[in-house]
Order: sequence, then structure tokens, then C-alpha cells
Amino acid sequence: MSNNGNSNGQSEVGSIKVKRGLAQMLKGGVIMDVVTPEQAIIAEEAGAVAVMALERVPADIRQDGGVARMSDPGMIKEIIQSVSIPVMAKARIGHFVEAQILEAIGVDYVDESEVLTPADEAYHINKHPFKIPFVCGCRNLGEALRRIG
Repeated sequence: MSNNGNSNGQSEVGSIKVKRGLAQMLKGGVIMDVVTPEQAIIAEEAGAVAVMALERVPADIRQDGGVARMSDPGMIKEIIQSVSIPVMAKARIGHFVEAQILEAIGVDYVDESEVLTPADEAYHINKHPFKIPFVCGCRNLGEALRRIG
């Protein structure tokens, strides 16, 4: 999906242009949280533009006294294989290794998420070396700029 050929025959994988184009595809659509491949298929059939692969609701994990981390890569792969729409997965704030794993297993977007237990309270992931786009929530311009890096 993120491979684009340019005029000189070279690939633009991971370019700013490609990342912005992928983000534009989500505008105005519904992104459904799913925990199984079956739920992902239902979401796709219902018209979702993407799915967010989760093992459990992060708030429930924290309420039970646990640490909300990236979901199991095996479960995420199963969801990726079950649908043709983009699959997103969450990584903890500041945990670049989780983001590297998600990129390696083939997710379409990484959500550096404030709902997971932060790995680093001060620094967000440097997103520029990654070939896939990130989505992040923010409440104001300052938060947005910190997430961009």
C-alpha cells in the first residue's frame, strides 16, 4: 500500500508524501477497535476505513493493576491477514522498540498512545526514521509539536 513509484523509477516508501497520503485516506471514516480477526472482518464489512488491533481495553488493564503495553504481535498479524483495510496498533509513548516491532510485522499505522502506560514520561518516539505513518492524540498545539519531534 505504501509503495509509490516516482518519475525516475525509484520507490518513495516512507516518504512524507506517502505518509500524508495514507493519513488522508482515513479522513471522515470510522476506525474500529478490534480484538479478534473475526471482529476485524465484521468491521471491514460494515465499512470501517481501518481497524485498531487491541488485546484488551487499556483502561481495563490499568484498572486491574497491570501495565498496558503493545498488543501481542501474533494476534496483530492474524488481524492483518484477515482484512484488506489498514490495521493500526498501539505503542507506548517513548518506546521506539515497540514501534519497530509493529513496523516489522506489517501494521499500516502506529498509534503512539497516551492510553497505554508510558515507557518514557519526557520523550516521544522519533518518528522520522520509520517508513510507516504514526497517529497520535493531542489536546493542543504544544502536545502536537512534542509528538512530531
